[in-house]
Amino acid sequence: MIGELANMMAGSICTAVSNKGFSLDITPPTVMVGQTKLSGFQQACCVPISITDAGVLRVIVMIEDAN
Repeated sequence: MIGELANMMAGSICTAVSNKGFSLDITPPTVMVGQTKLSGFQQACCVPISITDAGVLRVIVMIEDAN
């Protein structure tokens, strides 16, 4: 369920950003549990989303070079 939620969010964000004239490419979401190490990207941003009665969902957006 979390992966599908992330997929819907990413699709909505990409649509909104592309309507502003930017080009984005998304990949299928990855669900990470525990300690995970990822590489191959230039920058990352963690967006915490608080869900009432469920806790915090942390969405990590990674930015990689287009080259």
